[in-house]
Amino acid sequence: MPIFYDVAPSEVRHQTGVYGKAFRSLVSKRRSLVGKRRYDEETIHEWKAALEQVSFLDGWDLHSMPNRREGEFARKLTQKVFNKLKKAFLVVSDCLVNVDNHVDAIMEMIGAQTSETRIIGIHGMGGIGKTTIAKIIYNKLSHDFENCCFLCDIRERSETNGIRCLQNQLISDILERECIDIKDIDGGIQTIKDRLSNKRVLLLLDDVDKGNHIDALVGKCDWLGRGSKIIITTRNKDILGFPEVDLRYELSGMDHDQSLQLFSRHAFRTDYPSYVYIDQSKRAIEIARGLPLALEVIGSLLCRTKKEKWDLTLKKLENVPHAVIQSELKISYDALDVQQQHIFLDIACLFIGYDKDILAHFWDESNFFMEDAMEVLQNMSLIKITEDNKVWMHDQVRDFGREMVREESNMKIKKQSRVWDHKEGLDLLRKYKGNKEVEALRLKFDHERHYFFTCEGFMGLSNLRFLEVDGSLENFHAEKRLLWDELPSNVLPINENSDLLPRLRWLSWHKIPPTFNITNFSMEDVVILDLSESEITHDWEGWSHMKVMKRLKVLDLFKCRNLQRLPDELGRDFADLEYLSVSQCDSLDRLPDSFGNLKSLIELDISFTRIKELPDSIGNLENLKVVNMYGTNISDIPDALWTIGKLEEIRASKTGLSQYLHGNIGNCIYRNKSLRILRLTSAEIFVLPRLPESLIELELEKLCMDTFPDLSNLTNLKELDLWFCDRDSNGLVECPLPQWIEKLSKLESLRLTSDCVTTSSPADLILPRQLKSLRLWCPNLRCLPRLPSSLSSFHLDRCSSLCTMEDLSHLKKLSSLRIGNAAIAEIQGLGCLENLRVLHMSDLGQVKILPDMSKLDKLRSLQVWHCANLVEIEGELPRSLDELKIRVCRSLEKLPDLSSVMGKDIAGCDKLNLEAVVGYARKNPRELRLRHIEQLRMLPDLCTLRNSSELRVLHVANCGNLVEIQGPLPQCLEGLTIFSCESLRKLPDLSGSMGLRQVVIHDCGNLVEIPGKLPRSLEELTIWSCESLKRFPDLSSLIGLRKVSILKCANLVEIPGELPPSLQELTICSCKSLQKLPDMSSSMGLQKIRLGECDNLVEIQGQLPQSLENLRISSCKFLQELPNLLSLKGLRKVEINRCKKLNVEAISSLCSAKSIEFVGEVDKSESEFEREEDEFISETEGEDEESEVKDEE
Repeated sequence: MPIFYDVAPSEVRHQTGVYGKAFRSLVSKRRSLVGKRRYDEETIHEWKAALEQVSFLDGWDLHSMPNRREGEFARKLTQKVFNKLKKAFLVVSDCLVNVDNHVDAIMEMIGAQTSETRIIGIHGMGGIGKTTIAKIIYNKLSHDFENCCFLCDIRERSETNGIRCLQNQLISDILERECIDIKDIDGGIQTIKDRLSNKRVLLLLDDVDKGNHIDALVGKCDWLGRGSKIIITTRNKDILGFPEVDLRYELSGMDHDQSLQLFSRHAFRTDYPSYVYIDQSKRAIEIARGLPLALEVIGSLLCRTKKEKWDLTLKKLENVPHAVIQSELKISYDALDVQQQHIFLDIACLFIGYDKDILAHFWDESNFFMEDAMEVLQNMSLIKITEDNKVWMHDQVRDFGREMVREESNMKIKKQSRVWDHKEGLDLLRKYKGNKEVEALRLKFDHERHYFFTCEGFMGLSNLRFLEVDGSLENFHAEKRLLWDELPSNVLPINENSDLLPRLRWLSWHKIPPTFNITNFSMEDVVILDLSESEITHDWEGWSHMKVMKRLKVLDLFKCRNLQRLPDELGRDFADLEYLSVSQCDSLDRLPDSFGNLKSLIELDISFTRIKELPDSIGNLENLKVVNMYGTNISDIPDALWTIGKLEEIRASKTGLSQYLHGNIGNCIYRNKSLRILRLTSAEIFVLPRLPESLIELELEKLCMDTFPDLSNLTNLKELDLWFCDRDSNGLVECPLPQWIEKLSKLESLRLTSDCVTTSSPADLILPRQLKSLRLWCPNLRCLPRLPSSLSSFHLDRCSSLCTMEDLSHLKKLSSLRIGNAAIAEIQGLGCLENLRVLHMSDLGQVKILPDMSKLDKLRSLQVWHCANLVEIEGELPRSLDELKIRVCRSLEKLPDLSSVMGKDIAGCDKLNLEAVVGYARKNPRELRLRHIEQLRMLPDLCTLRNSSELRVLHVANCGNLVEIQGPLPQCLEGLTIFSCESLRKLPDLSGSMGLRQVVIHDCGNLVEIPGKLPRSLEELTIWSCESLKRFPDLSSLIGLRKVSILKCANLVEIPGELPPSLQELTICSCKSLQKLPDMSSSMGLQKIRLGECDNLVEIQGQLPQSLENLRISSCKFLQELPNLLSLKGLRKVEINRCKKLNVEAISSLCSAKSIEFVGEVDKSESEFEREEDEFISETEGEDEESEVKDEE
């Protein structure tokens, strides 16, 4: 943009005036300085040509401007430059997180350095960040383009002003002048072709939702000049299906760390929340589920909000999406047609996590186009189909869908089309007697309540398509006309209403008893029947009522443990059946003779049953694709199974398959070109036949072979898991990793378990370049192969001969690294693994120092176990770390600053300074957990600790030498647990801890007393295995106490005072010196009493409270008399066991007369209290009992 300030364009063009004078001066100087020429003739000629070219540019001619209004000129020029800059640079947020990876990937697609024209599409759900990413790329590219255009909000603007408006802006922005008004879209297309085809353009089309938008703006690549770059953002992937789009990029949600960082930038203006807000922050990102818009909205909403209001706001957001998020998602919803909306709402309310193929049967009606609808929902990023064919939906999208259902019904449950909440479903039937608007209903019975349903309640559900009932029938009572229930408490049906639920297509009724039959429901249209975990048998009457289900496609009998065989009519009555599951029917020992008639069957799951053989007629199932035989005793698979032309997947284990995997059966397997997945576990295989090239997943466990089988022909394999049988040292045959592995060009996951695998040098084997997951369990492996940079997961375990590892710094994509039981002394390159999220190390006896990991800003979990010689962890730990566990590293002397790590667990590190241990043990200022610290003999006054006023939880466990806890505990303490501290004799005074709600003291054998008074705030008190405890505090003043458990306190003689009125549950067991119980008559809220193994207890004095519901007494051998039970109106259950002096027969008769459930003598080898103690110890010690880190997915 030239400015002609004091010269006319003609003077520049023809080099007259001052330009002419300057050139003449140059010529004269050349003649006088012969031999010293600074500028030759060619250079001067180039200058003249350049000036001539500049003079033709459209610039500013101030020289010819009347009155030379320089002020006005400066204003216009500044505005012009500003507009140019404004158009070239798009504003983006300052709070960006995790954009670099997306931007780099798209920049590579768009080929910024190439001269090719590229069209790139970015798609994803609303609020995922498409526009933000596109703007960043636009800004990065804009400095290389003279012609830039950003067309924003195309969906909305096209509806308001039409496509012509957008065409007009495109032409005006590129030509930098007002465009003559375009009369119609075709005229705009022609103008774009004519005027812009020679312009190299950077164009961003934002929020495109129709294909005709692209057709009208950039229908063909040659409409714009060579080297142009076009970026399109859309919610609908289908929009990007036209041939001109070169590549598509899908934006996915953020992970936990990224979500926390983005939320924090909006809520706190920092990268991480302070410890005070950490719990609520994690709750907030759980609501957002990685959706950037939701994180931004929720963070901004909570910013500068008082902490007291956070919980209320978050609770509201957990139930109803924020209006901004809802309006963003409604754009996608409104773009669906009626059938697509219907399916979307079904998924949001009912079917997240269900198999897509099973759902297809539910919607397989004349007015539904399920496949098309599912494709549209995927293209709109409203759902995804996972690798295992399950339907996935983002939580925010789910909540939006459910809110749409509520709004359609004006927030009235009786008019709601889909009722997914069990409580609302029960209310619907009980209060409103059903309603014709209801299409789907879920019911779940609370075992503490009883329900009664009438025929009228179900008659109103005339449009119900889906019914799910979950819960034992012991709490379900129905009118005789509704259901046939032969339990003694009900009567037989009269069958006058056999057409209830006439539109029912899906019926799930779980845990039904063998005498329960559904006779009055209309079953003709049922296509999916789920009777999981029911007690039905092969002669169940319900089978005969199911004969009307001629359209049945799916039958799920999962975990029907009493089912010994299927009815013989199965193959005749259900000819259209496509899916049959009898998994975990552990009494089932055979399939019916008619099984071969199920010619429509596609998937068969007989896993974990007693079935020993498959019928020969299985070969008739010509449509069979999937067979799951895990956990069966099938020893002979018919040859006919392998010859089924559509067979895709076989899963089997614990079989005698080894003798059948050769000869004729081997040929059958090899010729089956449809087989894609073969998994054989716990089946000893001595000879492996040639396998078909079609396999993509192969798992072979218990290979009894000296060398690797030749699998070089399996070029389509993506997942390979080989597990060789263990050999004793005498029979060990060393074999190197096979060279054919590198030929598996599609392999993504490799797992090898063998004690004979060796590799002498990295050059021995080259792994496939695209390998993502590698797991090795090879005790004799001496050297690793060269690891490909594509790895995201690398696990080594039991590689005890491995002494060295290569530098890992090139593994930039590695996110999980687990190394256990190896002889390596150093992990080189650890600090360079920028995407590492999980680092677990165990039994690395040679490792002495771990390097600085401060730059691993995505690391979330660090565990170090049983590294006996580890002395120090250098440098700092990253702020992103959520979990730090260091166990039994007895040489460890020094740790980095852990103040930023929220979850710390350090135990068995004897050389750490005690003061430091206490500091490290605080998970955050709210918790202090001390475990397995043998050097701890006296716990100092906790009130002297920094931030002691914020301490809420104190947990001390397995500190065998702890004798004393000094000083009073902090006033704000809420929970106190002391476990297995055998030397502890006395607790500190607890009376000053006015917020204390829970006290648990377990296995403190030398504890003699609990001094002082307990605080009135206490709600739960558990004293267990404190054999020396003689004195117990008075509980009568504890007005909030709800639960008391006193077990295995052998020397406890008395519990003084009364029990408080607030008490709900009392358990006293194995208190062998206890002679009498405290007065319980004032405990008007007491519901459950359990007494056991109190040898000296003779009688229960006084009256029991009217509120009592459950009374259990066992092994009180001198107890002779109970208080009067007749007056207890709320009593429901009495259990008396091994109380020899009680008149059990009289108590049983009394209970029968009052319709109270009575349980008499039951011989139990292990007491209920012993089992509870085992569970308590397991829960308390849990992680402490682990000896190694397990590989987990």
